[in-house]
Amino acid sequence: MWTLGDLFILILVIAAVGIWVRHDRFRRRALALARQATDKADVQLLDQTVSLRRVGLARDDRGWPHLTRRFGFEFSKSGYDRFRGHVDFAGDRLADLELDLGDPHWRHERD
Repeated sequence: MWTLGDLFILILVIAAVGIWVRHDRFRRRALALARQATDKADVQLLDQTVSLRRVGLARDDRGWPHLTRRFGFEFSKSGYDRFRGHVDFAGDRLADLELDLGDPHWRHERD
């Protein structure tokens, strides 16, 4: 027979798996969007990955709360520099995608 503690642990595990699956969907979507943006800008997406940088709460236009997520990535124009970009989601929708083409935050000096 299941005890109340067992059911609580089961619910926590199911919730954790659900949160992880949903996060993975957003990560895959952010990676696809980063690839499209870097291909369109004719730059190279480095490491072929995005990473979760920030999660927060915000309100939509009607005042309802939703999660915001920022996934960061790095890209290069020449292979000797690194620039940062990010993909932002507000709730389930894409809020912002930016490639920071200003000064690189890392540059390899050519010989």
